[in-house]
Amino acid sequence: MSHPDYPTEPRVGRQNQVYDHNDIRQISGSIAVDPKTNKVLIISSSKYENVWVLPKGGWENDETREEAAKRETYEEGGVKGVVKGFVGSFVDYDYMGNPKSHVWFYELEVQHIYERWPEEDFRQRKWCAFEEAMQLLRFKPYMQKALLASTFGQENNKNIDN
Repeated sequence: MSHPDYPTEPRVGRQNQVYDHNDIRQISGSIAVDPKTNKVLIISSSKYENVWVLPKGGWENDETREEAAKRETYEEGGVKGVVKGFVGSFVDYDYMGNPKSHVWFYELEVQHIYERWPEEDFRQRKWCAFEEAMQLLRFKPYMQKALLASTFGQENNKNIDN
């Protein structure tokens, strides 16, 4: 199902979430880059204070992974754009080292930044240069890996060895 226009309220609940054969939740997210500023979007975590993350959320059974990435980026960060490519898939682990979710990241070229968005009341957004984004994502190593694997990361990684 295509989502050219998104609702003003975020989707909630997990009844339509996609899980793999091992019952691991499938997540889609984005590396959303504003081509005018060459900065990447990061957002505040909904669970932890002072923790920053890349936009991501559940892939639902009525959309493609790319559509889910675009929807989540709009819901969480108030940004719409065009998917420019697949970055890679990464596993997020719980505190015991068990796989919690499988995250599929896509590069998103930002076309519009909204002043109002569905999760604006409980999320902040921040536009960051590469080094700042890597520092702010330090609590999410898989997100740092995704950022490094993206075109944005490869073009801006001047001080960190791959």
